[in-house]
Amino acid sequence: MTTRLVALSLCALLFLCGCAGVKIVPQPGEGSQVNLAEGSITQVKNNLSLSVRVQDLEVRPYQRVDNLVSFHVAAVNSGNQELNLSLGGFFLVDETGRQATPLTPAKVQEMIARDSFYLIPYPYVGYYYLKDAVRVSQAATFDSSLPYFPQRFPQTLHTEALPESILLPGSRVSGLIYFVADLTRMKSFELRYFMPDSSLSGEEDFRFPFSVEKN
Repeated sequence: MTTRLVALSLCALLFLCGCAGVKIVPQPGEGSQVNLAEGSITQVKNNLSLSVRVQDLEVRPYQRVDNLVSFHVAAVNSGNQELNLSLGGFFLVDETGRQATPLTPAKVQEMIARDSFYLIPYPYVGYYYLKDAVRVSQAATFDSSLPYFPQRFPQTLHTEALPESILLPGSRVSGLIYFVADLTRMKSFELRYFMPDSSLSGEEDFRFPFSVEKN
């Protein structure tokens, strides 16, 4: 078996083992609409509609230290006034009260680049020589479906990220936000959002609760 096939097969195995038996379930709440088919929660407040779902439990198949999780967020301004959308208004909070703040696309790119040549730890498969890394990178260009963002396309992290922008009346945006977190180790969690003019010491404007079911 070639180096490329071994690397991709073990990556896929690790990814499936890490996420097998775990299901993220959106929970109903006051003023929320739950779509179980797509695993999303939608809330509307002050003419701002936010829809949230978990995109990837693991942004990469294997990570040496920090697990990256991504959420897909869609925002719609249904009012007559412009609205601000701020990445800093999102917080991920688990059942113990531990919170995480979102990473910028530049930070995610930095973390992925840092670990990109250490996909599988010794003694299994390692990129011991530069030519091995190049060979696997070229091979993966054609037929990899694993949920990770390759180093060869760093701009993907920026183009797919949720933009921090002003929402014009009647407009919409969508994209991904990233956290350092392992949802599979939690019992439940919430994604909370504070609008730019809201106090962080008060109640959040949006709350999206999810439970983590393990078989």
